[in-house]
Amino acid sequence: MAIQEARVPYLFPEDAQLGTHNVVLYARASRHRVDNYAGPLSIKTVLSGQVAWIVGQRELIVDRSSFLILSAGEKYSMRIAESKPVETCCVFFAPGFVEQVALNATSPLDRALDAPDRLAPPLPYLSALHNDRERALVGRVHTLAPRCKKALAPSGFEEDFLLLAERLLQFYAQVREQAARVPALQESTRQELFRRLLLGREYLHSHSSGPVSLVTVARAAALSPYHFHRGFTQAFQQTPHSYLTGLRLARARTTIQQGSPVLDACLEAGFSSPSAFSRLFRSWYGELPSAVRRKFARSGKNSNAPSGKLNA
Repeated sequence: MAIQEARVPYLFPEDAQLGTHNVVLYARASRHRVDNYAGPLSIKTVLSGQVAWIVGQRELIVDRSSFLILSAGEKYSMRIAESKPVETCCVFFAPGFVEQVALNATSPLDRALDAPDRLAPPLPYLSALHNDRERALVGRVHTLAPRCKKALAPSGFEEDFLLLAERLLQFYAQVREQAARVPALQESTRQELFRRLLLGREYLHSHSSGPVSLVTVARAAALSPYHFHRGFTQAFQQTPHSYLTGLRLARARTTIQQGSPVLDACLEAGFSSPSAFSRLFRSWYGELPSAVRRKFARSGKNSNAPSGKLNA
């Protein structure tokens, strides 16, 4: 793993090793580079800005309202070259840690008592880019590093990872439900169609600020527009257009909460009409973007910032 022109990242615990222990890695840099690194099971999140992780030929863009899960041994690269520093917070799980939590959560208690250290099977469908507008998992990751740094005993850190694994498994259950809704009779066909729908969803994340046509995103998923729209709507219970709108609104809301003017946030998120943007924003969040901006002006700080202070 190569890192160039980046500040020394914050690693907790300081003596931990990737691939052996549960680790939190926080970094703040305007230039950062990782080349073809195959690490342990991990969760990639971004506290400010957005970052593209490259997995295979796919560019997976993560911002404050999304997270990326990468399976153990899956190679990835990452490039940051921005005028303003970008903040990332990534969680790396010890080998078998999440699998063991999943096994214990789904096994009868007597089996756990008889063999508490039994081998857990691998979990499929973990590698994916997920939207998390409610910040159910992202929020926990973003507060983990500063709380660990101030922890007086390691037990709190260990408990945090246990709770984080449980939250991750909740998302895993959602992914299984999404895959089960794919309209296909044969299991092999269902899995392949779901894999292609995920490719299309990743495309929406990567192109959320620009023009996106149904034909273009269907082509990225190697599906016809009909089958992509039908499968996407059934699997994720919303149309591709609605999903894209949600991504853009979440990005605009974060930008406003970080102090940007409403018009700048509107245009940066890919909306061309400020009035239409305000109406959509209110229908999704129950308040106008100007109200969110006023809250920021009164507080004088980022309302989404994690508690505690992070040091690079």
